[in-house]
This record gives sequence, structure tokens and C-alpha cells, in this order.
Amino acid sequence: MAVIEWKDIYETGIVALDKEHRGLVEEINRLYEAVRDKRGEDVLEDILNMLTTYTVDHFQHEERLMAEYGFPGLEEHRKVHGELIEKVAAMKARAQEETGDLARELLKFLRVWVLEHIVDVDKRYGIFLESRGGRFIE
Repeated sequence: MAVIEWKDIYETGIVALDKEHRGLVEEINRLYEAVRDKRGEDVLEDILNMLTTYTVDHFQHEERLMAEYGFPGLEEHRKVHGELIEKVAAMKARAQEETGDLARELLKFLRVWVLEHIVDVDKRYGIFLESRGGRFIE
């Protein structure tokens, strides 16, 4: 059972970026299953490492496309990305120093952040890029 079932509302309209978002949702569901089964700490380091890579690679991909197509909200979007990168780095540092229920906290944060970010923030660039023929851009 998944905590997030992918729905059409999460689609930005940009196929390559939606594929990356789906991959992130799959990882969040993996974290959910581990937390549900009381083994969240077993996957925490792996999930945090994935998030560190994802936030760099995926955000660079999004920002490159926004820049290429002249998306007017690029700087604001970069700021939001920077906040998430900082949050992931802080959680990764905490995981080195403490145990506890960090996996559950990370799950709660990611669930809210991802859904709000994709639906509220990423949709804006999706509409913009798609209007300029960008649906299948890489």
C-alpha cells in the first residue's frame, strides 16, 4: 500500500520531469512502508542519500529548462529549491548524530512538501514550458 498514489493532478505536463517526480514518489512510498513496518531507521540513510542526489540532479534539470525557455519565476523557484536542499542537508546531519523517529519526521515532511511543491509550484513552470512546445523536452 502506498502513502501517495500518483494522480493526474501531479503531472506538470513535462514528461521527463514528471518521470523524475514519479521516481521520488516511489521512494517516499518505500520510506512509508519501512516506517509502517517499524524499520524506518533501516532505510533512512539510503533515502537521505537518494534525496541529496535527487535535489541536485532534478533541481538542476528543472532550472536548466526554466532558463532555456525563459520562465519568469525561475529565481523564486531556485529559492524554494535551495530551502529543500538545506532541509535535506540538515536532516542528513541530524541522522549522523541521533536516532529516534527521524524517518517518520522525514516521511511527513516529504509527503507534504512534494505534493504541495508539485501541485502548487511546479505546475506553474509546467504550464509555461508546455505552452512553448516543451512537453517532450529533455
